[in-house]
Amino acid sequence: MLKTFQKSTALLFALLLPFIAFAETQLSAKQLLLKMPEAREKLSYEIAFVKTTPVNMDSLRYRHLHLDGKSYAQLVSLDGVQQEIVQRDNLVSYFQPNFQPFTIHSTHIIDSLPAIMRADFNRLEKYYDFVNIGRNRVADRIVQTIRILPKDDFRYQYVAFIDEENYLLLQSDILDRDGNLLDQFRVVNLYVGDGLQGLAQYLDNVVFPPLLIDKKEENTLHFNWQVSWLPQGFVKINESVGLEEDNQIESQLYSDGLFSFTLYVADPITKINLDNTWKQGAYTIYSETIHGKEVTFVGQLPISTAKRIVQDIQFKK
Repeated sequence: MLKTFQKSTALLFALLLPFIAFAETQLSAKQLLLKMPEAREKLSYEIAFVKTTPVNMDSLRYRHLHLDGKSYAQLVSLDGVQQEIVQRDNLVSYFQPNFQPFTIHSTHIIDSLPAIMRADFNRLEKYYDFVNIGRNRVADRIVQTIRILPKDDFRYQYVAFIDEENYLLLQSDILDRDGNLLDQFRVVNLYVGDGLQGLAQYLDNVVFPPLLIDKKEENTLHFNWQVSWLPQGFVKINESVGLEEDNQIESQLYSDGLFSFTLYVADPITKINLDNTWKQGAYTIYSETIHGKEVTFVGQLPISTAKRIVQDIQFKK
């Protein structure tokens, strides 16, 4: 009787061993998130993906090659008139219809790709909780599903679907506080391997258009307004001054590393006090006339947060 029990126990242990080993080696939510930016930068891969909002859907293809310490990348639209963005190490060039091609200094292509791909999760964990909610399936691949929940009520939440084998991001959803989908990035086809060597040859032979030189202000800009309240974690990234038909427009860009927004301050076009709100997917536009200036918020935050930021702006006398 004892021998039979021992044999049954041994058999049960042998059957459960793969699952026990998986549980012991399973990465935490944060560990998975930390591996994602590294995989995006170091692997050579091609993805076809769709970018979806409640009112629009775009299909694109992104290729990335890491070769001899250099990064090469190409982003191409798959519907309508072709638009192409290419990267050769620290140069990114834009080729779009109706616009003169141009080149900028950048270490990666950011257009149409979710910010979560490049996020600093060591910093973000101060303001977000990372929760692994289990396995799923995207593009015929097994993924780990990570929910990124804000620790306050002033911003949206993310859900990241990370390839269990290579740690590439295969899907990301931006959800509002009620769980409604605002924006989705979803891979429909994935290739990882050494078959992209031709991309480097192609980009090395591309004649890059003129480089746009950032004109640094010799003196620090001094605005007569400043924000007095921001959700925790948001910091100013840059500020600038532009002109539109002799109307000076001052702007400041803010980000917490996951979501971003820009504030614009200018003389009002009309004398009518503005209080306009426009919402599309994850993007909010809110405009209000304050102290004789038109203040406009454009960014990825809820309307209630946008209003509080704008209404708490302080103007110097």
